Amino acid sequence: MATTNDDKIFRINHCLCQFSNNGAYLAIAFQTNLIVKDAKTLDTCRSFVFADVIQHIEWSSNSEYILCANITKVVVQVYSIHCPQWKCKLTEGSVGLQSVTWSPDSKCILTVADFNIQISIWNLEDQTVSYIQNVKTSAFDKLHFSPSGKRLAVIITDEAQDTVEIFKTNNWKISRKLICDRLRSIDGIRWSPNDELLCIWCSSTAEPKLIVYSTVWEKPVTTFSPVETARFSEYNCEKELKGIESVEWNSSGQLLAVIGFNEVVLLLNYVTWKPLSQLYLDPVIREGNYLTKVYEERGDSERTLHARFASCEERVLHEVHERPICIEIGEKNVYDNFSIAKFKVFEFSACGQYLALTHELYPTTLWIWDICTDYLDYMLLENPISAVRWSPVHPQLLVFSECTRVYEWTRKGASSVAMSKTMSVVDGRWHPEGERVALCGYNKAMICKVPTRF
Repeated sequence: MATTNDDKIFRINHCLCQFSNNGAYLAIAFQTNLIVKDAKTLDTCRSFVFADVIQHIEWSSNSEYILCANITKVVVQVYSIHCPQWKCKLTEGSVGLQSVTWSPDSKCILTVADFNIQISIWNLEDQTVSYIQNVKTSAFDKLHFSPSGKRLAVIITDEAQDTVEIFKTNNWKISRKLICDRLRSIDGIRWSPNDELLCIWCSSTAEPKLIVYSTVWEKPVTTFSPVETARFSEYNCEKELKGIESVEWNSSGQLLAVIGFNEVVLLLNYVTWKPLSQLYLDPVIREGNYLTKVYEERGDSERTLHARFASCEERVLHEVHERPICIEIGEKNVYDNFSIAKFKVFEFSACGQYLALTHELYPTTLWIWDICTDYLDYMLLENPISAVRWSPVHPQLLVFSECTRVYEWTRKGASSVAMSKTMSVVDGRWHPEGERVALCGYNKAMICKVPTRF
C-alpha cells in the first residue's frame, strides 16, 4: 500500500470523504466547506460553502449531485457538479431530522424525521414533497430499496399492527401491502439481489420467524423458524439459533445468512431454505483442521531494535500455530444495563465467497469465513476494530483499528502496513475500481494505492 501525491493529507470532518459512484470525483467535507477533487489528479474541481458544519455527505447514484446535511440543525443542501451555480435547500422544520439519503434514480431525496414520525420524499424535478406516515420506530431495518431501485419496502405500524408497504419509486404509490399474520411483529426487511424476494422477519427470541415473500408469485414461498429447525431438522446444529438479529444475502442470492442474538449464524440455501452450514463465534480457538489460520498482532523486537529513533514497539501480524487460544472478551459498559451485544460487522465479499464478522463481545477479533470450504481465518489485534472494508472488485479486505497501521487480508494471508505517524486510521473508502482507497482519520484523510495480492 503506497500513498500518492507526496503523502498529501487532507483535513476533513469526521470521516467525511467519499468517492463518486463513477469513480471520477472525490468529495471532502471540512467544517462548512465541501470540496470536490478529481479522483486521479486530486486537483480541486468544485468548491461549495454549506450553511453550517457538515455532518453528512452522499453522492447521487449518477454522480451528478451531492447532498450535504447538518442533522442537528435540520438542514440539507444539494449541489450540482456540472452546474455549480445551481443548488437546492431542504428544510424539515419542527419534526426534526434523523437521517437523509438519495433515491436510487437520483431524482428524489428521502428524509426520515425524528422518532420516525414520517418519511418525506422530495422530488427535485417537479419540486414536490410526498410523505409516508406511521413508520415503525423500533424496527432494525425500517426501509429498504430493492437492488434495481424500482421498489421501496417500509415497515408500517398502524393501530398496533405491523405491515410492510411496497412502493413503486417512479411515482411513490403503494403497489402491495403485506399483512404478515404469522409474525408476532415485523422487525426487519431485506431484498434479494435479483429483486424477486423480500425477507421479512420477527426478532423475538420467544418466537423468531422469517418469511420469504416472492414478488413474482405474490405470495410467501417459505417460512423459516429457528426453533422448529432445531427441533425437527436433519441438519445437526452445533448451537441453536436464538432470535433473529438480522439477515443478509450473499451477492449471488443463492445463500441467505440468518444472524442470531447468541453469536450464531446459519446459512440457508435458496432452493430448500434449509441450513447448509453454521458458524458459532466460539471464544476459544480449539484444535481443528489445518486450514484454519490465526494472525495475531505482536511486537516485533527485531524491527524495533533496528528502527532509528524508535519511539514505540513495532507491531506486526504473526501467524500463530499453537492451540488452544482464548479470544479476548471486551468490557461491557457499566452504565448500559439493557443492550444486547450484537454483530458489529457482517459483510460478504464482492464475490460472495467470504464473510467478515466482528462482534461487540470481542472488539479486537475479526473472523473471515470461507463459506465454500467452511474454514476460518482469525485476526487478533491489539486495539478494537473500528471498521472493515471489502474491495468492490477483489476478495481483498482492509481492517482498521484506530491506530497508525492498516491491516490487509487476502486468501494468501494477512499483513500489517504502517501508515503516517501523524494520523490514526479509523475507516476507509474504496475507489469503485478497487485500485485506491481513501484512508480516513477523525479529522484527516489520505489517498493510497492498493496493490492487488488476491
